[in-house]
Amino acid sequence: MTFSIRTKLTFWYTSLLAISLILFGLSFFYALSKIYMNRIDREISSVAGLMVHTIVEPPGRLRLPRNFDIILERFFGLRIRGNYIQVLTPDGRVAGRSSTLEGLELPLTEKAYRRALNGKRTYEIVRTFGVYPVRILTLPVVVKETGLVAIIQVATSLEGMEEIFHYMIYFFSFGIVLSIIIAGGVGWFLAGKALKPVDEMTRIARKITAENLNERLPIVKPDDELGRLASTFNDMIARLERSFRQIKQFTADASHELKTPLTIMKGEVEVALKSRADEAELREVLTSILEEIDRMNEVIKGLLTLARTDVEEETTKQPVSFDHIVEERCEQFRKLVHNRGLRLDVKIKKGVTVLVDPVRMGQVVYNLVDNAIKYTPKGGTIRVSLDTQDGWAVLRVSDTGVGIPEDEVAYIFDRFYRVDKARTGGSGVGLGLSICKEIINTCGGKIEVESTVGKGTTFTTHLPLADNSMKEVN
Repeated sequence: MTFSIRTKLTFWYTSLLAISLILFGLSFFYALSKIYMNRIDREISSVAGLMVHTIVEPPGRLRLPRNFDIILERFFGLRIRGNYIQVLTPDGRVAGRSSTLEGLELPLTEKAYRRALNGKRTYEIVRTFGVYPVRILTLPVVVKETGLVAIIQVATSLEGMEEIFHYMIYFFSFGIVLSIIIAGGVGWFLAGKALKPVDEMTRIARKITAENLNERLPIVKPDDELGRLASTFNDMIARLERSFRQIKQFTADASHELKTPLTIMKGEVEVALKSRADEAELREVLTSILEEIDRMNEVIKGLLTLARTDVEEETTKQPVSFDHIVEERCEQFRKLVHNRGLRLDVKIKKGVTVLVDPVRMGQVVYNLVDNAIKYTPKGGTIRVSLDTQDGWAVLRVSDTGVGIPEDEVAYIFDRFYRVDKARTGGSGVGLGLSICKEIINTCGGKIEVESTVGKGTTFTTHLPLADNSMKEVN
């Protein structure tokens, strides 16, 4: 059976209170009984001491006057009523008793008698004498010259103490039960009040679905535990909202990018089938279809790369000569740069080693240089430089192209984002820079962009050197 937190809190609160009250009651009763019993022992010990002086005459002769209890009461001011006095001979026979016994005889236990023979007094509670138990002091009267002369027993009834304790037990029991009931009700109320924000958070959280991730949990007191919990939930929901938005946007963009070439290919094939085209026209249609297939292939490869990057939290890293990767990639573009009438300026510092995935990092360099070539008009210059700075490998790829408008710089790393067709010439699928950023992030680096319309763009990549791979990116 599962209980609510409110029920559990109330149960533990009332249980702790009940245990505390019971322990307090037991301690109180124990201390009170000790105090009461010490008071009784002092009283009967005082009576026994006076009895010794009353019944013993020098040089140790026992003299037991008649009605000795009356003598004690009149001449010594002792209250005999409620006390029982009995004098025994050394062999345990009754030599005299107070009028309060009225023919009864105080019991002499074997333990008390043995201790008396050894000259030791004994305090004990006897419950077989009358209705209420009695406290008995058994005191031996020992004279140096003659030895044991008599045994005096003084007892008092514990009726008053028993009645007081019975009443107190009833009172404490009733008080404990009443306190537990009141505390349970108060605890239930306070637990409900304390957990009310949790219920409110639960109610609102149940309403939050993929369609309304813009909802947030209310935060009444941001500094307490519930406030921090609500803030954590809100941060998590915000991350989910961003993820859902990116997934929806990614799905829509991917569908559009794949749907467009398919639509073009379908339209061209349908037109070719309906018309009586000659061989040249059919070749033109096939060429166009091939171009669209290549475009779809680029999109699919980009999507697969991004999917692998999203799934893999860490890539396979190893020490790599970054200068060799940059140099190899730049050499691949020499012919293309020459054919387009551009100039490629490369400045690479030797011996730059980074901890990366060499295949993916080669893809980053390729995309950045290819991006610069695409967007630089004839006669422009592409500059690639590699250097080190404060424990980082710094790769800069600059062009003298058309640049990026300031209001669009923040979006160029978004998936499928393209500035405008005038800049791209209608080519590209808008995944290259997204792939670069994802790969660089997984390698522990960062990428930055600076651009001025009409003057060019510079992409700066920072990667930790192999011996500083644990350094955080600021």
